[in-house]
Amino acid sequence: MKAIKRITAVILALLLIFPFQSLTVSYVHADEGKVSISTATLNVRTGPGLSYPVLTQVHRNQKFSIVETKKEWYKISTGSGEGWVANWLVTRESRESADESGQQGTVSTNGLRVRKGPSTSEAVVTVLNKGDKVAISESSGSWLSIQSGNVSGWVHTDYVSRIGETGTTVSSPKKQEAKQGVITAGTLNVRKSPSLSSPIAGAVHRGNTVSITGSVTGWYEIQFGNAKGWISDNYVELSSTSAAAPSPSSNFTGKITVNSLNVRSEASLNGNVIGKVTKGETYPILSEQNNWFQIKLSNGKTGWVAGWFVQKTIAGEQKSPTSSSQSGEKVTILHNGTNIRSSADVQSGVVKRANSGETYSVTDKIGDWYEIQLGDGSTAYVAGWIVSVRTSNGSESSPSKKKSGGISDKVIVIDPGHGGHDSGTIGTRGTLEKLITMKTGQLLADKLKSAGAKVVLTRKNDEYVSLPSRVSLSHYYDSDAFISIHFDSIYDSSVAGHTTFYNKSYQEDLAYDVHESLASRLPSRDRGVRVGDYHVIRENKQAAILLELGFLSNPAEEANMTSHYYQDLAATAIYHGLNDYFSN
Repeated sequence: MKAIKRITAVILALLLIFPFQSLTVSYVHADEGKVSISTATLNVRTGPGLSYPVLTQVHRNQKFSIVETKKEWYKISTGSGEGWVANWLVTRESRESADESGQQGTVSTNGLRVRKGPSTSEAVVTVLNKGDKVAISESSGSWLSIQSGNVSGWVHTDYVSRIGETGTTVSSPKKQEAKQGVITAGTLNVRKSPSLSSPIAGAVHRGNTVSITGSVTGWYEIQFGNAKGWISDNYVELSSTSAAAPSPSSNFTGKITVNSLNVRSEASLNGNVIGKVTKGETYPILSEQNNWFQIKLSNGKTGWVAGWFVQKTIAGEQKSPTSSSQSGEKVTILHNGTNIRSSADVQSGVVKRANSGETYSVTDKIGDWYEIQLGDGSTAYVAGWIVSVRTSNGSESSPSKKKSGGISDKVIVIDPGHGGHDSGTIGTRGTLEKLITMKTGQLLADKLKSAGAKVVLTRKNDEYVSLPSRVSLSHYYDSDAFISIHFDSIYDSSVAGHTTFYNKSYQEDLAYDVHESLASRLPSRDRGVRVGDYHVIRENKQAAILLELGFLSNPAEEANMTSHYYQDLAATAIYHGLNDYFSN
């Protein structure tokens, strides 16, 4: 007992000698990097949500340290204290220095050629495969100097995913763009950042013209009113003209997404309520401020609504979906796991997944989508390009096209395979497939235009276009024929010849007509017409074929196919095959 009293007395003495604050634990925030403000003015809030009070305001290009992350919010340190900002309105800066020295990377493709210098004309020193690790020492334009084992050389930056200190892949930086695009999807969500998990800022519709201001892999940044948004590049057709930013006023409408939304006198939750709007109603957007939209009510009054309860979309350009009864028609599912959706839109919810061979009655058609009747009597939607459609007499329906009158006025989509970072196969002498498909496609386009055809090229230069986007162009233009041009490769360098592929029964006639013309004109071996499981013909509801015009892995054929003579001969043969097809 005396010992306990003695210990207690010692503790009390220590507390009297040392101040209380000296025993207080000092908490230090871990450094989580920095953010740069992306909007003109941004509210910093006391908590991670739009309902929290505003602590202070920060401005475009100001940089702040991140002290904490919570879901879609960053806590930052400002002169007014620590507060929270939404991650879709700031840009997080990598802690990597601009110097490439010491950075690691992973090869993202098979057969990557490492060259002596930063050019395709330099000699190949070795070949790397997907997953190989490399050390990056420097960069020169679009080339990286790398070390792999005892070998060093140069590779194109598109084929190496860089790895940060933590072992996570560093996302590619945003590329500045100044282009125009036309939306090819029925309805396409606009997101606040380039990710499917990012909040939806609004929507654009088929036929809308958008101004593209930037890009990262798989996404385009567009001007969306006073702000920027991101859309998938799968559903955009690029225009060759430079983009002009649309006027933020009167170009947009807002669709209310909640049952009852207050209209306020100012762009703040502190504004007086002057009216209410209801889910589904649409109003012109007059102006925007801090994610609030000023709208005009039916009584003529104007007020402000919270932007996070409004779906913003471009006004006046949406093409009305064509709806027609499809009495007597049935659709048959072609693939296991096909999504059956709640509305005619790839972004809508999946109500069930159907398997190959299942058949449903068609109740309506909206654009490229079929409304079908399910077993419980309810209706849902399936994309028209992934089903087989049969009429009441049981025959498979093909695109209702006139196959007479020749090429004049026919809509023909030419698809030069690969492009951009996707070089396609590489020949024994270093020939890139993407370049000769483009040259051959352009020669074919010139011949078809001279004959009066309406020609659409899926790409007009060395740029990457996704496979779904190529198919979307075929559907958007309701093409009479879709021709995908490719050159083949195989490990056996003795294999040679040309092959024509189709996937659906309504594509067969086109395949045989074009192939017969190729076989009668090309000097290479005829490898025949075959059924192929290629995306651009499998998912295409138009008459579509894919051509392999020879083997770049065969040195003799590579020498032929890189010549203008052979490319023009192939284009001429395809032209005559199309003329035969449209003259039957």
